Amino acid sequence: MKDVWILDRNAESAAELTEALPRLMYETSVWTDADRLIAALDEKRPDVVVIEHCLSEGGAVDTLRAVKEFDRRLPVVVVAATTSSQGAIESMREGAYDYLPRGTLPSGLEDAVRRALSPDGGMIRTIGSPGPGDVAELGAIVGRTPEMVEIHKLIGQTAATDAAVLIQGESGTGKELIARAIHYNSDRRNRPFVAVNCGAMHPEALDAELFGGRRPGSSEWEPGRFEQANEGTIFLDEVDTASLPVQGRILSVLENGQFERPGARTRVKVNVRVVAATGRSLVAQMKEGTFRVDLFYRLKVVSIFIPPLRDRRDDIPYLAEYFLERAKSKLQKDVDGISQQVFDLLADYPWPGNVRELERSILRAVALNRTGVLVPEDFEIFREGAESWPDAAELSPEGLESAVSRSFRRLADRDEDRIDDAIVSEVERVLAEEAMRHAGGNQVRAARLLGISRNTLRKRLREG
Repeated sequence: MKDVWILDRNAESAAELTEALPRLMYETSVWTDADRLIAALDEKRPDVVVIEHCLSEGGAVDTLRAVKEFDRRLPVVVVAATTSSQGAIESMREGAYDYLPRGTLPSGLEDAVRRALSPDGGMIRTIGSPGPGDVAELGAIVGRTPEMVEIHKLIGQTAATDAAVLIQGESGTGKELIARAIHYNSDRRNRPFVAVNCGAMHPEALDAELFGGRRPGSSEWEPGRFEQANEGTIFLDEVDTASLPVQGRILSVLENGQFERPGARTRVKVNVRVVAATGRSLVAQMKEGTFRVDLFYRLKVVSIFIPPLRDRRDDIPYLAEYFLERAKSKLQKDVDGISQQVFDLLADYPWPGNVRELERSILRAVALNRTGVLVPEDFEIFREGAESWPDAAELSPEGLESAVSRSFRRLADRDEDRIDDAIVSEVERVLAEEAMRHAGGNQVRAARLLGISRNTLRKRLREG
């Protein structure tokens, strides 16, 4: 029979944890004092330790760290009454075998303990699919859905290593925030974090941007972003837009920790962790021959898929409240809260722009608010006429004609001026959003699809 130690200062809570483990399979011992549990490890080692996360502020992580100092291979499962991104990240970074929301009991704990006692000794686990620093920004990865809890756990595990990471998700889901969370929870946290949007520049310019080049009219060498990120982390957003030669240099860094400067034979050594992101299918690009297979597997040592906001609607209230607090601080405006009607509308909205669109909507609503509580009238996306337009993904000639007719009649009844400009602007916004979706969030490709400049595309998205 396997021996499981449970650390929990609350008798009722400890009983719930004990009852989650079948008595015929496990012998459980309950501890209410962390110091005594640690001292007991000198004389006896259990097979698994279960820690209630809410022992005290930081108590669970401190205890986890102390247990790991005694025996690095001893599996520790952390159970959290209230899940948090930082709690999950810190627990996994310090070596927890798993981090469980209390709502998953009893089956969640029994499953975690069973896996921890598997023949691999608890050192291998399967993650769900697809410090210093600007910690406040990391709040935007908050979420309590199972998918987000798994991402938080994976961030913590990944942060403890130097493995390359590939983050996949639609535009606006927060890929750079995930990259920053990995960096600021790693041993490189006091070193540079350098973010590069590969899709925002011409391939030749990207080569110089990443790997350096000579200053115009000078023989002096300008170091690239990889050299600037030395000892730290470089984040390559829209890595799928990089040319094949640039991909080859990135691969060289991943394989050998060095690269050859563009137009020179000088080789530069760097110690950089690479985190890359894309909103497109790299598998499809490999089949097309536009993305290197060897680079794909070098980048995908750890893969994190961020689900779109429409697939994790239970997180919307928490995100909305988080963005409300940020907006209040940024705009220096006092708003007491969000009405239930707004919460209901936020839950039903499709969020084509994902978390970024939600943040922008809350910021605008706070700026426009006059009542002290956010109401539907404060949100542009809920205003009369906004719902008249079909979703970009479902646009059809018939739907477009109907939407134009409704909008024209509404504006004409109000004796509005410049009806043509208003309707054309709305059509342009819908087209811009559809092009961005089709291009996987790549602004260069979206602008090319529409036959407009990237600045014009940005303007249309901004005005939407």
